[in-house]
Amino acid sequence: MSDALDTLIPHRAPMQWIEALIECTETTARATTCFNADHFAVAEGSVLETVLVECVAQTVAAALGHRSQTRGQPGLTRGGMLAAVSDFRIHSRPPIGKALCIDVHERKRFGPMLLVSGAVSCEGQTIASGDLTLYA
Repeated sequence: MSDALDTLIPHRAPMQWIEALIECTETTARATTCFNADHFAVAEGSVLETVLVECVAQTVAAALGHRSQTRGQPGLTRGGMLAAVSDFRIHSRPPIGKALCIDVHERKRFGPMLLVSGAVSCEGQTIASGDLTLYA
């Protein structure tokens, strides 16, 4: 995909943690990222596990921004907010220096509230998964 993330999400370095939106449909999206040892989201030699929740949320924001642009509504996605995290499980420690793949699937919309399922994987192995509710 050719959309620059800066046109899709309001996050900027050092808080822009996804690096590329690589797939996007009307209900799914996939993004990638990689955390090196000197990234501030790494502590004591490990990627902080809470970072994975934010990566899922940023993937949702990027997908919403991409869909808006595709519909001819340029500009950043409107302001959103992570409202709830449900049943989010960390299956293994996120590796440093390896590409992470973030997949999201929109499950239900209740007016401005959006329920999504997300998963983070590395080399085909699931690292984390769970549901997020976002005001979007």
